[in-house]
Amino acid sequence: MSSFFQPTYWLTMQPPEVGGLLGNVVFGVFVVVLILGIIGRIVVDRRGGDRYKREIGSRISTLLVTMGVLGVILFFFSFERIQLFGARFWYPTWVIAAAIWTFFLVRYVKRDVPAKRAREESLREQGKYLPRQHRG
Repeated sequence: MSSFFQPTYWLTMQPPEVGGLLGNVVFGVFVVVLILGIIGRIVVDRRGGDRYKREIGSRISTLLVTMGVLGVILFFFSFERIQLFGARFWYPTWVIAAAIWTFFLVRYVKRDVPAKRAREESLREQGKYLPRQHRG
């Protein structure tokens, strides 16, 4: 287990052994992420409701589908023992990419959506005092 934390363990071109229980767990995680993304996409498309909630749901499902597909492809390359594309360093890269994407998603939810809601509300308040067009 001490070699697990060594850079030489991760920075090798040799693909890891993906058989056994740990390989099944990793593959299962990738498939569950992919399935959750697909289900999320279906739910977001069928729900009406708030447009910002739909946007957030769409972004989350895009994250899950993309990372699930990339994970399954990475697992396939490791399973087939393809040297460059199945290398160990892609797994931490996958985790880092998912974490960065999640960070930007959380930042969008915490910072951008409330600002957009406030702007929309202020425009709605200003619109009360503007004349409306008559259609006839």
